[in-house]
This record gives sequence, C-alpha cells and structure tokens, in this order.
Amino acid sequence: MSVRKDSLVLYKTRPARVARVGKKLQIELEGGETLKVRLKDVEPLHPGPLHSLDELQPQSGEVKTAWELLAGTTTTLAELAELAYGAFTPASAWEAWQLVEDGLYFRGTPHQVQACTAEEVAQEQADRQARAEQERVRAAFLKRVRARKILPEDGEYLREVEDLALERVPRSQLLRELDRAETPESAHALLLELGHWDLTTDPYPLRARIGPLGSHNRSIPAAAALAHQRP
Repeated sequence: MSVRKDSLVLYKTRPARVARVGKKLQIELEGGETLKVRLKDVEPLHPGPLHSLDELQPQSGEVKTAWELLAGTTTTLAELAELAYGAFTPASAWEAWQLVEDGLYFRGTPHQVQACTAEEVAQEQADRQARAEQERVRAAFLKRVRARKILPEDGEYLREVEDLALERVPRSQLLRELDRAETPESAHALLLELGHWDLTTDPYPLRARIGPLGSHNRSIPAAAALAHQRP
C-alpha cells in the first residue's frame, strides 16, 4: 500500500494522517501536532482520503463472526475490516488494527494478519482471566496493607518484604507500590506496623550472619526503636 497525502498510517502505535509527501513525510498526530518523519518510520493502514483524525470514530460490527470465518488463516487488514465492519474505510481500518494489537482473535502486522485458532483464543482468554484474578487478589491485599488489617494468609505476599528486611534481596515491589523507601529498615518498620513481626523478631543477627556463616562484629540497635520509625 502506497503512502500518499491524506492516507492513514501507524506511527509508534498511534494513528497519524499524512499531511504532505516529500523527502520526508509530514504527518499529523492526535491533538493536531505535526511531525516530519522518514517513510520507514510509519506503516500504512489505509490509502484514504482521511481529512482529519477525528474521523476515526469507534465502529460497531461483527468481530466474533469475522474471526470465526477466518480462524486459523492468514488475511489482510482490508479483508478483516470488511468482514468485521462492512467496509474498508480509514475508521474501520484503525478499528481492525486495534483488534490485531489486542491479540485475542487476531495478531500480526499491518501487512499480514493472522486469525488465531479456537485453541489459541481459548488459551488467551484463560490467561487473561488468570491475570485479572491475580490483579484482583493483589489489589485486595494492598487495600488490607494500607488499612493495617492483614490476614494470616498474607504472609506469602509479605515474604519479599521479609527478605529485604533480612538483606537477602535489594528491592521490594510492595514497598515501591506503597511509595516507601526500599531499605531493610523501611521493610522492618512495615512488618512491625502490620503486626506480622513483633518486637521479639530481630533481623540484625541474620543480617550480620552471626554463627557459622560469619562473625558478629557490629552493634545491634534495639528493635523497639524501629516500631516508631517511618521511612
């Protein structure tokens, strides 16, 4: 597909309209910004004419029916747009490309689109459901942490914080999500605040490797002081 004035192209995952063709293309982006880019920096999606990106309105159609007809085959963006939305227009081309980017029913490039098999779709749906459930569980855990009302089973999710408190690892995703310092002292303080550790839990001997793994050659501050620390 050639690139000409008023055609629709893909630029860094977003739609753009070709405003002028020359040694470099002048493209218009969403919001009205214009840029000069090389031809190889864009991927053609539709020859146009596209007079404004505002024309790329959401399309309604028969996406699942189109997939069922094409499942397991290779097609083009134009054929996908026609089957799913009834015509190949700049708006339907952009909508069809978003289906490809989504990756549930279709995948590929603007030049070649692969319609997934029924097995691939089922697997992707299962994977998405699993990720959504993990996100739901994680969000509920974070809510309990912020409310300082953790459950016994939350110990599994606090293991990374314990490892940081014991200087076994250098980072903690949980502390980062809570916008707290990723330090052993900050980790220790959080574990005390949550009641997951109490004042009898002393990480300093393990940090100093007292015993067979090393010798104790540093002073151990009172654990109680950490209960009042904040990162």
